[in-house]
Amino acid sequence: MDPRFRVELIAATPNPQLCVYAGMHQDYSEGFVAADRADWPDERKAGEICVKRLLAGERGHYGPLEHAQIVLNVGWFPHSVMQQARTHRVGVSFDVQCLAGDTEITFLQAGGSLRKIKIAELHDLWTNGERAIRHRQIGDRQGEAPGTYRHDCRKRLQKMRLRVLNEDTNVFETSHLTDVICSGLQPVYRLTMEDGRTLDCTANHRLLTPDGWQTMGDALSLRVHRDGSVRSFRRTAQVLANGNVAVGSGSYRDRHWLQQQVDAGATPGEMAERAGCSITTIRDWARRHQIRLAESNRRFQAGNKPWNHNPSALYRQQQWLQQRLEDGLNADEMAELAGCSVEAIKKWVYHFGLTLNRRPFGFQAGMRPWNKARSGYRLQLSEASREAWRAHGRRITRRGSASHFWKGGTSSERVLIGAWTRQIAPQVHQRFDHTCQRCGLRGSAQQLHAHHLVPVYADPSLGYEIENLVKLCQPCHAFIHKHHQEADFAAAFRLLKPSHTWPEMPRPRGRRLMAHPLTVARVEFLGSRMTYDLEVANPWHNFVANGIVVHNSMRYTGDRIRRAANGELELEEVFYLRPVGPYSDRQGKKYLYDEGQRGIDLELCRVAAERYRDLLDAGYAEEHARGILPFDYRQHFVVSFTLRAFLHFLDLRAKLDAQQEIRELCDLMWPHLQQWVPQFADWYEKSRLHRARLAP
Repeated sequence: MDPRFRVELIAATPNPQLCVYAGMHQDYSEGFVAADRADWPDERKAGEICVKRLLAGERGHYGPLEHAQIVLNVGWFPHSVMQQARTHRVGVSFDVQCLAGDTEITFLQAGGSLRKIKIAELHDLWTNGERAIRHRQIGDRQGEAPGTYRHDCRKRLQKMRLRVLNEDTNVFETSHLTDVICSGLQPVYRLTMEDGRTLDCTANHRLLTPDGWQTMGDALSLRVHRDGSVRSFRRTAQVLANGNVAVGSGSYRDRHWLQQQVDAGATPGEMAERAGCSITTIRDWARRHQIRLAESNRRFQAGNKPWNHNPSALYRQQQWLQQRLEDGLNADEMAELAGCSVEAIKKWVYHFGLTLNRRPFGFQAGMRPWNKARSGYRLQLSEASREAWRAHGRRITRRGSASHFWKGGTSSERVLIGAWTRQIAPQVHQRFDHTCQRCGLRGSAQQLHAHHLVPVYADPSLGYEIENLVKLCQPCHAFIHKHHQEADFAAAFRLLKPSHTWPEMPRPRGRRLMAHPLTVARVEFLGSRMTYDLEVANPWHNFVANGIVVHNSMRYTGDRIRRAANGELELEEVFYLRPVGPYSDRQGKKYLYDEGQRGIDLELCRVAAERYRDLLDAGYAEEHARGILPFDYRQHFVVSFTLRAFLHFLDLRAKLDAQQEIRELCDLMWPHLQQWVPQFADWYEKSRLHRARLAP
């Protein structure tokens, strides 16, 4: 047996023999059998009863065997084994990674908005087409019957722009579908992220993590019980998701980056400078991610002394304060003598238990107001006082670009140039006799625009030059800018700046998204669900599912063929060749497969792998390139059986004259059946194993 062949249990119905017993008991009972649960036998006894009354008795009613199910992961077997297994009535998945049917796949529409389609609906459209919006009354030209019908929409789905991640730049781009695959019933787990989003996938589906591509089980260090329920997982595990706008560096939105900066001792100001944003933005995103910033504590600490502390100040001396109060001075006059504030005088007067003298009222009856018969107000300041007042204002009030509220002015320079151009446009209309200088159309001011011959981006200083303006109609003006024909059109005019000296036109920044890590908060086992997967065109083999970056299927080949061609993997890690030795077939033909023949076949595998790699590098699609590969490249797949289907499969493929590789698959599956249903396995081994009788 090939040492690489593996069969591992993923999930199985607990107490399967008792489950079959309950189904059998209900088939022959008038009562509700669950009500008699206390009288049911244990698992071993239930198995013995089922064997005696259902299997050994050959009663012909084997439906109860359908209730128990088992799911196995098969690895490193040749592709031909998977093709044989899929022909029987078992559920087979053709890839290790699958998503649940309600997973939403993200597409980008022409207008920039998003469209999300559930992967089960996508598979239905891909396989069966879209439903017509009306009922057909007569048959069509291809002989289809009247009624509700469906249109083939596969080509339209292939043209839709699927969101994928550029793994070099960490920025999301678009690609296209090449296939939508139904992978059958498989055990599915739900991952709940820290922000609440969820993803339902198998343990073998590959997710993008900060450490690269990993299966979900490996990324989370997932441990499960025999029935598939979650035993434990790594609480700090992270996967990459989309949703962060890549403005500037965009780093301030990344929780991992913020935490790194804080751990390195960076202040919010330093972080803002590195990320190209404001300090307020850093504080906002730190608060969202619940990260404590390393800011200095500006509050007054107990035990510290104020900057203006003076133990020998006059207002601190009880005798001085008492003498001034006896002289009849009020708090204002005392503060002026002591050179301090009125509040300081009050504080120390109360501290020594003294009483302040009342201030005289400011305006007494019979007094004349100082501003009577005067009109207007003005400050009587000397030039030195006025300059000191201005300097004080500049010091305590940040104006212009120094202000925290500065946004670059009320209008950008480009907006101001546009406003000036619209004001000066009537003069330009008159100068060119209201005639478009491209198509010759003569029209009103509403149909004509003023166009800069030397674009504003090329030289903003020429934006206010009327000699740089020319008259165009609205369609011609839009056409020139849309097709970037500014230089070609300007060549017919006398330019203030030659076109060959113009800088490259700046590209709009747009609203591109970049991936960022999310921590997995919870993992739940959902049981067996129908699962699906996608194949995505080159060069990025991933897509966005429920906002999480996941790997696409690449179901038959994958990157391992490339690695084998480059010498990074052994060829026999990727391709299967039978061991050296004598062989015979069912027709009695005998032959010897020696070292020489095996060496020739191995060399052919190497050449095929190199050719496959070269075709992919040349831009060929995987489904085209893999046509040159040997049929028996190694394949992993997931297979699910009911108990009845399992026995049927063993009858067909465990017999002694079956293909060697699929017999070895049965040999590796057999211990799992023995452990799962021991009484059933004992009966089957004695009565049917290797005897080629078809199971019921």
